[in-house]
Amino acid sequence: MKDGLMLLLAGLFCAGFAALFFKYLGSDAFGVLTLVVLIGTLADNRRLRRRLREMGAKPEGKRTWL
Repeated sequence: MKDGLMLLLAGLFCAGFAALFFKYLGSDAFGVLTLVVLIGTLADNRRLRRRLREMGAKPEGKRTWL
């Protein structure tokens, strides 16, 4: 019972946040979401490359950017 109630509250919170996000950002919301996803992808890629170097993996190709 308690888990179901917490899940319902989390869903209501996420729905409310999404509604406010799109209400206040309007047509700029897509650009903001794209920027957040791009930054997250670059950060995750950097983290994974660092972890591979720590494990001793050698890069197979040359990196042309970043």
